[in-house]
Amino acid sequence: MSQAVEIDVDEVLGAFETTIRNKPNQADRVSERTATSYLRNARYFIEWLAEERDKDILEANTSDLRVYLRECRADGDKDKTLVTRRSAISRFYGELPKMAEDGQLPVDASACPVNPEEGYDATWTVKSSHKEQESGEAVQYLKPAEVKQLWQHVPAPNLRNKLLIRLGYQTGMRVSEIISIKLQHIDREEREIKVPAVTSKSGSRTVAYKPSLDSLLRRWVDGGLRDAVPYAPESEYLFPTAESEHISRESVRRVVRKAADSADLNHDIYTDKSGNTRTKVSPHILRHSMAVNSLKAGTLNVRELQEFLGHHSLDVTEAYLKIASDDATTAYKQRGGPPEG
Repeated sequence: MSQAVEIDVDEVLGAFETTIRNKPNQADRVSERTATSYLRNARYFIEWLAEERDKDILEANTSDLRVYLRECRADGDKDKTLVTRRSAISRFYGELPKMAEDGQLPVDASACPVNPEEGYDATWTVKSSHKEQESGEAVQYLKPAEVKQLWQHVPAPNLRNKLLIRLGYQTGMRVSEIISIKLQHIDREEREIKVPAVTSKSGSRTVAYKPSLDSLLRRWVDGGLRDAVPYAPESEYLFPTAESEHISRESVRRVVRKAADSADLNHDIYTDKSGNTRTKVSPHILRHSMAVNSLKAGTLNVRELQEFLGHHSLDVTEAYLKIASDDATTAYKQRGGPPEG
């Protein structure tokens, strides 16, 4: 189980790069190109871990690695890419205890998890994840009325957090994409947001939002509320904060969790093998909810939803069909997007 400390992902990855590029033994060092690849793939896994499993760096286990690689395969990754991802994750977790000993990680080495690679069985066929077995449901989602309850119970700053949650739900963007939205990415006249390839795992794509967000966006961007945030003058991002140019993933998690607790929407769904209790409502549930509710309402079909969410493979999107053409952005706007209760 991880220690109760907040870990700066960028700092840890920076320390990881320094470590693997400057090993005393030449055989242990990696090239700049390899280091870049390792960093990129370690970051992808860390982001997936937070968004899909609601875990931090120190909570990863072999089950997480298996499920992650399985999903990468379903997304269209070739065997060579999967081997690269697996190698990068293994190297990252192999270095963590030594980084902690050297003071490059704000925890004791004993808090670092066993390398997820050690228990990996090297097969691509895996049983249901531990989360699915314990919760009895592969995809957690909120009904339209519950989504409304969620944004009605956000903590302060009220308007910003309402916008944050409603935008996440209406667009189905990943948390990593939401926090990276820049003002220049938003076409308010067309009600579209360009999600650049640099933040999207699927290449650049365009998502849309509903007219119901016009007032919130206008009050946040034009009404002086965003400009009152300390970092706003030097920030290009939609959501600057008092500490940085854009809101952090952890801050988004706190907003969603507080809103869910206040609305009495949260409940425990399973306890992982490390003894950590996982709750139903996390930021990624907004993406799941948008998908399931759109399919149920018929506002998007499965292929349109695949494009809208940025899935490489239709197999991933079709998971939503178990619960529940035109260009995806056009279809979304014509049919109204996901219902909101």
